[in-house]
Amino acid sequence: MATDRITFAPLTEADLPLLHDWLGREHVSRWWGPQRSLEEVVRDYHPAQRCFGGPMFFFIRLDEEPLGFIQRYAPIEHHHEGWWLEIDDSGVRGVDVFLARESHLDHGLGSAAVTAFVDWLFEDPLVSEVIADPAPDNLRAIHCFRNAGFIARQVVKTPDGPALLMRYRRP
Repeated sequence: MATDRITFAPLTEADLPLLHDWLGREHVSRWWGPQRSLEEVVRDYHPAQRCFGGPMFFFIRLDEEPLGFIQRYAPIEHHHEGWWLEIDDSGVRGVDVFLARESHLDHGLGSAAVTAFVDWLFEDPLVSEVIADPAPDNLRAIHCFRNAGFIARQVVKTPDGPALLMRYRRP
C-alpha cells in the first residue's frame, strides 16, 4: 500500500457522529470498549483537546475517503490519569488506531496508515520515539504495528489493564 494515498484530517465537531458510529462497530468496540453515547464521544474526543498544542484526533483518509481513526498523545500529559508513569521524555508520542470497516482489515491499510502517521510525527524534531499499547491478545493490532516498524518490548500494566508496549524509535 502506497502511503501517499493516505492522509490525515484533524477531527471536527461535524465528524463526531460518524466517529460514534464507528466506535459502536463490533470489530472496534471489542478493543475500544462498549458502545458509548454520542454525548460521551463528544466529551472524550472533542476536537478542542490538544497534544502539545496540536490536534490530538484525526480521521485517516484513503484517496480522500474516510478509512479510520488515529490519535496521538504525549504520555507525560497523562501521568495525572495514571498512564505511562515510567515515561518522562517529553518527546515520546503514543498512537492508537482503528479502521472503520471490517472489510478493510488484513489488507495492510492499518500498517500503511500507522507508517505514514509516524513519518508525520517524526517531522517534528522534538519527537524522539512513538509508542503503541495494544492489548496482548489483539494480534491484528500487534501485527499492524510490527509491520509499521514497531518493536514489542514488554507487557505493562495500564489503567485499562495489561498492554503490550511497542516502540518505534526515531531512525
